[in-house]
Amino acid sequence: MKSMDSLVLDCTLRDGGYYTNWNFSSSFFDKYLNAVKSLPVSYIELGYISDNKDNLGPFYHLDNNIIQYSKSKIRKDQKVLAMINFKEIRSSSHLKKLIEKFGKNLDGIRFAVNPSKILKFRSLINSLKKSKYKKLDVYLNLMYLSDWYQNDKLIKKLFKEIPSKIKILAFVDSHGALDPFQVEEFFNKISTKFSLPYPFGCHFHNNCGLALANTIVAKKKNCSIIDTTFKGMGRGAGNAETELMLACDTEKRKNIKGFHLNNLLEELKKLKDKLDWGSSFAYAFAAKNGYSQASMMDLIQKRRLDPSTALTAIKDKKDIIKFENIKKNIKSLIKLSPPILIGGGENQKQFGKFIYNKISKNSVLVFSSLKSLINFSKIEENLSNKKALILSGNEFEKVKLNDLKSILTKNKINFCVVEEKFISKKIKNILGNNSIYSNSSALNPLYLFGSLLENLNYKTMQIAFFDGSPSSDKDKIVMEETKNSFNYLKKRGMKFTSITKNFFDNNHVNLWIND
Repeated sequence: MKSMDSLVLDCTLRDGGYYTNWNFSSSFFDKYLNAVKSLPVSYIELGYISDNKDNLGPFYHLDNNIIQYSKSKIRKDQKVLAMINFKEIRSSSHLKKLIEKFGKNLDGIRFAVNPSKILKFRSLINSLKKSKYKKLDVYLNLMYLSDWYQNDKLIKKLFKEIPSKIKILAFVDSHGALDPFQVEEFFNKISTKFSLPYPFGCHFHNNCGLALANTIVAKKKNCSIIDTTFKGMGRGAGNAETELMLACDTEKRKNIKGFHLNNLLEELKKLKDKLDWGSSFAYAFAAKNGYSQASMMDLIQKRRLDPSTALTAIKDKKDIIKFENIKKNIKSLIKLSPPILIGGGENQKQFGKFIYNKISKNSVLVFSSLKSLINFSKIEENLSNKKALILSGNEFEKVKLNDLKSILTKNKINFCVVEEKFISKKIKNILGNNSIYSNSSALNPLYLFGSLLENLNYKTMQIAFFDGSPSSDKDKIVMEETKNSFNYLKKRGMKFTSITKNFFDNNHVNLWIND
């Protein structure tokens, strides 16, 4: 059977927004619209429409100005869509209000829905039939295809429960786990075994480097609409590349004009060099083991973990954090006086001498990272305080074994708090018998130490040198993660006192007026 012509839906601004928090410059936006206008792309998905209270950018909170501007710049035959995050919808009235306020100029709205929530979705969409939005084009993206593509019983049930008011039903390989043979098997099945009353589409993720190949197979199996993004920019490992899909399409590549496309691809190359999306061992591992792409992206991109640490973290996520080897002497040290957790702020190098001279000699100084310990060592302050070091994940990999031994000895570290699964036998020998081992994986050091204190039924912590002056994107991410850890521990009853200015919503004690 001859395959039908599939229409290209580019969702760069929506799916790619996961890497930019849906912030795109006006210059980039214009280059995007100019490129799209010159290409055989039938649909563009601008982003999300949402009334959530958050810090996300304009392409998550589309307004009619952006929508109308887009339509004025592209061809008349091109349609503009947006997505609504189905999890955000509270009721049918909320949905109608959202459409009325933000989406009345759109050509259609897409919903990405977990198959387990299809009945709720059906109820919401059916409510539109009796409203002024009854003519609105609704597109459904059914998620997690790799989890259920072989489950004929579930497929039959889903197809019965999908509301009739659907323009296109798209199948989404959310994990990026499928290969071309599995894609062919699935689309053969729905063409011969099941009767669909609506056209279907596809949306593949690139965890295993197969998004483009999977899309080409789906196209040959008569997908009406195929989702792609320029340079493959999209959540986690990204998507099938729009430009490559067009180049592979015999008919569409006849109509490609390269000038505006090249301008856009140059901008996207800069972004990709900086943000580093694409297939990788970590994303492929996550895909094939059923782990969420969003979770892996959070670990690699938002928390900036290296792939090996991220893999350990995603496999060993613990609800309950346990500690081993907590000796009586360590317990007595910590309970003698509120311990002081030392952050990696640069102010320690400038003002550390003054601060350390004002604190109690009974307080245990707990360094939250190698950076904070190295900053301490630079002020050359000979303190009698007991000292501890917290290292999460594989931070030990940053130093050679001999250097690690020297750092611990020079700074008279009495004990360490470490995550056991990242510690080799050689490192264990260097750390000695007083080290405390956690079963966690790549926890934020503040959260790790707070959990230890909770384990000891101790609810007070002092903090110092959490300055809040990030010098890099990674520092900003660590800062945000630390703030979230602070707030979480505070909600659980931990009482904090800061002896220096900090980036938390927490007042600091002025040591100069509290003698």
